[in-house]
Formats: sequence, structure tokens, C-alpha cells
Amino acid sequence: MALLDTLDVGEDDYGNLFDVVLGGRAYRMEIDLNKFANFLTASLWDAEGNALVNGEKLVINQRLFASLNSNDYPIEDLVPMDESGQETEVNGDNFGDTVKLTFDDRPANGAGFDTPVAETNETSNTDTDDDTDIDLESDSDE
Repeated sequence: MALLDTLDVGEDDYGNLFDVVLGGRAYRMEIDLNKFANFLTASLWDAEGNALVNGEKLVINQRLFASLNSNDYPIEDLVPMDESGQETEVNGDNFGDTVKLTFDDRPANGAGFDTPVAETNETSNTDTDDDTDIDLESDSDE
């Protein structure tokens, strides 16, 4: 059972404009799938049809339109999220199934439930426990 409200967007909606109310204001939105790279993007227009955002990539657990600071943009948090915390990315295979476009209306203090934290698919080759020093000076006599 979902703990947060979601925006019902499915594969049949890709590439089609739909109306959405965010923060009490009317917008038009479009979700597109890049089939070659298997990621999704969101575009947003105001009620008068003025383009506000074109092709912002959906990133798991990252608020859409977060970097935009203007009264023209929604104040409501719309987040691609897998409430189970299992998914590490948003793609055409999981969006609308395990990953939903979620209205994150929890209080700012995070009360309500824990934010899902999925393991990332990023790796680090840094060995922080190794105290080995590399001698870059040459020992040869020239």
C-alpha cells in the first residue's frame, strides 16, 4: 500500500500532454521516454501554454524542477520514488510499476515514515584503508 499520493502516469501517456494541478495551480505536463538510453524526461507548461521546463531527466528520489526558483514553478514536491527503496534509477521498465511520480507532502522534518534509501549503482575505486605510499622519485643515476 502506497503511503504517499502519486500522479498516475503510464506508458500510454508518454509523449502526450496532460493537465495537472500542483500547489493549487494548473499546469500542463508531458513525460517522454528516451527509448535508446532508457530514461524518462518531464516537460512543464503554465496554464497559458508558456514553456517552463523542457526535458528534465527523472532521477530516483530527486524532486522535479528543484533547481528552478521562480513564482512560475510548482511549490509542491513531485518526486520519482520507489517507496520500497529497491530501485536505483528511473527507466522505462520500472516507471509506473515500482517507481511512481509521487507527491512528497511529508512534513519538512521527515515525520510520517522513513525516506526510502536505495543502494546506488555508483562504485568507488578509492581504497581509503591503504596506507601505501608511492615513491615517484627515480632511483636511477643518469
